[in-house]
Amino acid sequence: MLGEDGRIVLLAATGNIRTFISQRLNEDNANSPRANLAPITERIIVYPTGSAFESDWIVLERARDGDTELYQKLKDQNRRAVLVLMKDSGTWRVEDTTSVLPILQNDVVLGPALTTKAATLMGDVLNDVFELCRFPKELAAAPLGKACAYKEMGRCPAACDGSESMESYRIRFKQAVDASALGLKGWKKSCEQQIADASKEMDFELAQNLKRNLDQIQRLTNETLGYIGRMDSFRCVIVTPGVRKGWAMLWVFGSDGIVPILSTSCGSNLERLRDAINSFGDAINMDQLGLDRFSLIARHWMTKPTKAKRRRVSIQALNDSNSLCGLENAIQEACSPIDLIDDDEEHTHIKG
Repeated sequence: MLGEDGRIVLLAATGNIRTFISQRLNEDNANSPRANLAPITERIIVYPTGSAFESDWIVLERARDGDTELYQKLKDQNRRAVLVLMKDSGTWRVEDTTSVLPILQNDVVLGPALTTKAATLMGDVLNDVFELCRFPKELAAAPLGKACAYKEMGRCPAACDGSESMESYRIRFKQAVDASALGLKGWKKSCEQQIADASKEMDFELAQNLKRNLDQIQRLTNETLGYIGRMDSFRCVIVTPGVRKGWAMLWVFGSDGIVPILSTSCGSNLERLRDAINSFGDAINMDQLGLDRFSLIARHWMTKPTKAKRRRVSIQALNDSNSLCGLENAIQEACSPIDLIDDDEEHTHIKG
């Protein structure tokens, strides 16, 4: 809803637009705690959408252009944590997506994590599995740093006091980066394969050590870290219900933002769809706008599906040759019938 000067009076997503407009303009003259916006509303612009994701995307982009306060609220709502692995210093830190990340050239950023707590736990598991330094200030002073209790417990080779060379430590830190960048599923699978190989070679001591590492990795849950991966190479395809019944909309998120590229029905030529997806866009930009859009994607990606019979939104990272193996099922789910249940408003903000 826009005022006479073109400014936003209200920006909202709702499941029943006719009822919503009638209530906000108080067309039936009912007593309501909501403000009557009719006197200050000059125009109404409506965007029919096929999914909550599409509604959220429109609200986010419109708020960015015309409603700073709402845009900040949406950023806070979509907030996700990331783990920054700093190769130059051999340490890690946790950030979130609501502000620009101070990233150096050799830093590796892993995301999304559902919470700061989850990202911190992943860093702690990296410490335990790869015996990384837990006190960055002492490591920065190497070889003149002061060793901590972990050295005495045999859980850290202590590069800080020179007991281990920094060259050796950086090799181990790189191993930690490479393992965690596989994602939670890939990291577990890699560790399980190492255990199998060690057992096959009759190296049971190594297999036992690797089993302890796997036990540490098992502390990390799919609910909070199941989609984590390298963000500098992140692209994804989103499959949503289309506005047209029985059709799906395909979107690509990459360097050009979140872009709807085509609509399709079940039974379409999958090779043609894959070619269209793979030819569109590079990895995401890590500026603030890129992070804001990534956070919106991550919120929908990490939200558990409801039990209601609704057409599903599917998100698949485009980071390997098998990325689009579930494309046909995703389109089928997006095209399926939906329960005729009006959703409540998702985002509403009235300009003061």
